[in-house]
Amino acid sequence: MGKNKIIKSLGRVIGNIAVHKFLLEHTNKPESKNHLSHEIIEYNLNAFEKSQEFNWNKKDKLEIKKMAKARAENIAKGYEDIKFSEKEIEGLVDEIIDELLL
Repeated sequence: MGKNKIIKSLGRVIGNIAVHKFLLEHTNKPESKNHLSHEIIEYNLNAFEKSQEFNWNKKDKLEIKKMAKARAENIAKGYEDIKFSEKEIEGLVDEIIDELLL
């Protein structure tokens, strides 16, 4: 897979991780916590594998961040009962990118 496709894919996966972490932190349903935790682990493994394929410059990281935020916002629309904090989602995206893309 080319670098541009990996950037798009990482954006999607990182967006998914951010939303799942946000939901895990804010859910009132104990039965959902186990499922969300497992999803986060799976997405992290997937993102880690993809992140190791290339070296990432600032431009790449900004593009991934933009795509991850867009993905998270798109997913958030499906959860009408939860108020998503853009600032918190952006913080989670930044944290995930910093962990994955050294």
